[in-house]
Amino acid sequence: MIFFAILSIVPAAWDAVVTCFFLDTAHNIVEYIEIISKVLKDGGVWINLGPLLYDFSDMTPDDDMSIELSLEDVKKVAYHYGFVMEVEKMIETTFSANMRAMMQNQYRAAFWTMRKNASRAKAEKHC
Repeated sequence: MIFFAILSIVPAAWDAVVTCFFLDTAHNIVEYIEIISKVLKDGGVWINLGPLLYDFSDMTPDDDMSIELSLEDVKKVAYHYGFVMEVEKMIETTFSANMRAMMQNQYRAAFWTMRKNASRAKAEKHC
């Protein structure tokens, strides 16, 4: 979360945010999407690539709960925060793999480009 603390010092300051194998590191993915929306300028672009694995095997009973949304629900939350989908597809990819190794982990990762449309988000909040 340190990354977002630095990013959100100046709201609406960025033209683009790229998240790569990142969203599923969130204990609260809604908070990640909200912060991405806050730091982007109106018309700014959010580019994402990655799976939604939500691996929190190191959690203890004292840790906060984890919000683990489906891809469809992630897109609904993004829409709520003013994002409009421009490009969307699933991509077969690897992550941190030794291409000469006998074992390869392959992911079916979500790729998208969304554009922030702040006026649509504001109109939705007033409904």
